Amino acid sequence: HVPPGDTWHPARDQLQGTAKYGTPSKLPSAAAWSVKFDKDTFNEFLFATGDGKKWLIAKKASVLGWYSNGQREILKSSTSAKPYKARWYRRHRNREDPWIS
Repeated sequence: HVPPGDTWHPARDQLQGTAKYGTPSKLPSAAAWSVKFDKDTFNEFLFATGDGKKWLIAKKASVLGWYSNGQREILKSSTSAKPYKARWYRRHRNREDPWIS
């Protein structure tokens, strides 16, 4: 979670689920926080803006791995109920990745 504003999420684990910081809260205004999920069993990621207006669902296998400007499958999103591909980045040395375009 990251509160509303103009800053990016501070996590640098590239969605590996190893980052744990802050205090989990249901309040949108709460300070940034993250819980560990590296040992959890799941097969999809949901990415969403804080207001929920923009979102997408992708398979875990599409998100993880290493790629640069790669075509990655999106199962559905706020713009399409049907699967499609978009260009993403998840690079070894870029701790801010993944980037979804």
